[in-house]
Amino acid sequence: MNMKPSLLLVEDERRSGGWLNRFSQHAAYRCYQADSGLAGIHLLEKEKIQVVISDVVLPDMDFTDYVKTVKSKKPYVEVIFLAAHGSIYPAISAIKSGTFNYLVRGRNDEVLLPLLAEANEHACTHD
Repeated sequence: MNMKPSLLLVEDERRSGGWLNRFSQHAAYRCYQADSGLAGIHLLEKEKIQVVISDVVLPDMDFTDYVKTVKSKKPYVEVIFLAAHGSIYPAISAIKSGTFNYLVRGRNDEVLLPLLAEANEHACTHD
């Protein structure tokens, strides 16, 4: 049986999470949602998830700690961070901590779907 790939959306603002959820459903992903880093980690422990799309600003964790925790528990899971504003230093920090990619919200919407497919393919080959 061909299962849909799974995606975890970590977003504490309902508005953005709703948009990402609709986007990913259109892209044929099974979506899970969490409103904090810790809630996202709990979902990762219970569900088979290949890709995480997370806001850079989490209510309960630093984003570099978040990706390091994800990678320590599930090394094959790929994390894509979305930021409200573009800055080179958080992007470099995210990539050094193991993030698959770092995008500025709204400016890169057209690249998100292909990037999501690439992250999913990478996760599945390393699972």
